[in-house]
Amino acid sequence: MIEFMGKQLKNPLIASSCIATESVSNVLRLAENGVQGAILKSCADYERGKVSGKREFAVDSTTGYTYASAPFGSEILTLEECLDLLHVLRPQTDILLIPSFTAASLAPDKWIPACKKIEEASADGIQLDFFYMGNLIGTNGLSESIVTLLRELGAALNIPVMPKLNINLPKDFIMPLLVEGGVQYVSLLDSVRSPYLRRENGVYQISERLDADTTSCFGHWQLPLTIGYTYTAAKYGLKVCAGGGVTCADDVQKLLATGAVTVQSATYLTKYLNRGNKLLLI
Repeated sequence: MIEFMGKQLKNPLIASSCIATESVSNVLRLAENGVQGAILKSCADYERGKVSGKREFAVDSTTGYTYASAPFGSEILTLEECLDLLHVLRPQTDILLIPSFTAASLAPDKWIPACKKIEEASADGIQLDFFYMGNLIGTNGLSESIVTLLRELGAALNIPVMPKLNINLPKDFIMPLLVEGGVQYVSLLDSVRSPYLRRENGVYQISERLDADTTSCFGHWQLPLTIGYTYTAAKYGLKVCAGGGVTCADDVQKLLATGAVTVQSATYLTKYLNRGNKLLLI
C-alpha cells in the first residue's frame, strides 16, 4: 500500500489534470480501471464569456508527439464547474480527488478564497497550477512571492497543496522555495509550449507560426526532464506525484526508482480513455 495525501493507495497511478479528468463519467471510468486518484481539470475563479476557438488534441503517428491547442476559456473550468464536479463525484468514489486551481498572479488573495471553497467541497488536496501564469522567472520578488503564497495557503487550509511545476520554474531554483514554503507534495511535469497546431481537410499539421498562448506539446520525450525534476524534488524530501512522458509501465517503474511516491499520466489516459479501451498501465 502507498500513502499519499492521507489515503492508502493500492497502486501509484494518478490521473493528471487533463481531458480525462474534466467530467464525472470520465473520472468514474478511471476509478473503475484501478486509477487511484484524479487531479481534476484546472479551474480558475472567472466567468466564462464568449469563447473564440476550440480545443484540438492530436497525436502525430510518425513522430509520436502529442499536441493540444485551446483558448483559456475553452481549456479551463470555472470554479463553479469544479465545485459541481466535486459535489457529484465525492459520494460516488473514494479515490483521491485533487482539484487543480490557477490564478492570474501569485497574490495570496487571488488563491485563498477559491481554495477554501474547494476544501469545503471535500477535496483531498489542491494542485496549484502555475502553468497558465506564463514564465515567472525574472519577475521582481519572485522567490518571496512563492514562499509567501505557500505559507499563507498552508495556514488557511486544512488539506495539503501541491504545486504543479513546469520547465519555466527550474528544478534547482524552485525546490528549496517549496520546502521554505512548507509544502510536502509536488506535482510535475507540465507540458511545454510548442508550434501551433492547425487542421486542414481533416488532417492535423504543424504551422510555422508559433502561438505560445494556446499550444502545448507533450509526450514520451518529456520523460528525461521528469526524471531530473523527480530526483531533485526527492532529494529535498518532497513527496512527488511525477508525470510528463509516462506511456508504459516501464516509465512508471523508472520514476518510482528515481524517488516518486505516485505517478501521473495525461497523454496515455486521454488517448485510451477516449477510445473506450481498458487501461494497460496497471
